[in-house]
Amino acid sequence: MMEQKNRILIVEDDPVMVSMLENMLEDEGYEVRNATGEKALQMASEYKPNVVLLDIMMPQMDGLEWSNRAKADPYLKNIPIIALSAADNSTLRRIYKDMQADSFLSKPFDLNVLMGLVYSLANR
Repeated sequence: MMEQKNRILIVEDDPVMVSMLENMLEDEGYEVRNATGEKALQMASEYKPNVVLLDIMMPQMDGLEWSNRAKADPYLKNIPIIALSAADNSTLRRIYKDMQADSFLSKPFDLNVLMGLVYSLANR
C-alpha cells in the first residue's frame, strides 16, 4: 500500500508567497493546495489537510475570520493552523490567541523553522 502524503492547505493572497511555499513543501514531499476566503473553507472540507498555513492579513476574509469559521466547523476544528503574518510580534501574539492557531510565524520567517512546525503538526 502506498504511503499517503501529508496534505497542506495554504490560505494566502500573495502569489509570490504561495509559489515559494508550494515549491518548498512539494520538494519535501507534501501535497499542496491553495485558496483564500470561502473557497479555502470549502477546499479544507473536501481536501482534509493535515496542516493549514494561514495568512492573517487578507482582503475579503482575513485570517482571524477564516480561523474562527474553521474552528466552529466540526469537520475542520481539529486541523492544525500555522498563522503567518507581516504584523509586528505584539499584534501577532494578540491575534494569534484570538485565532486559536496552533503556532505562528512573523514574515519574513526562517524556512527551516516553518518546515519543522509543518512536520511536527502534520505528524502528530
